Amino acid sequence: MLSLTSQNLDDVTVFRCAGRITAGDEAALRNAFLAQPHIRVAVLDLAEVNAVDAAGLEALASLRTWVNATGAELKLMNLAPGVEEALNSARESALEVCSVHDMLDLLCRAARQFRLHSHAGDRTMNDAGLPGPERWIGAMAG
Repeated sequence: MLSLTSQNLDDVTVFRCAGRITAGDEAALRNAFLAQPHIRVAVLDLAEVNAVDAAGLEALASLRTWVNATGAELKLMNLAPGVEEALNSARESALEVCSVHDMLDLLCRAARQFRLHSHAGDRTMNDAGLPGPERWIGAMAG
């Protein structure tokens, strides 16, 4: 089963996904997208996704088509090796993976948002519910 949390970073929303992506998950992903106003870019963080089956790949492709029809973009980040292999074997090249530039932009947005919302000098980005730099840097290196 897929679980989702989201983090708004201005007009970019990062959806942290955990579990498996299967046929029934397209509606949940679409509803999560609809719940966030003014999205220009939707990023699916797949670091905690342990599997994507063929129906899940179709769901991602369908979601991409639907998101693009709304005028937004869909990108993937933090692909686990098994998920990346599934995407490559399905030749689902139309699903865009975040570039290093995209990742740095997301990190800067998260840091800027943290500075704006932090009142205590000893808080970390993780205390504010934001992914820490090690997660972003690890994704860029991967």
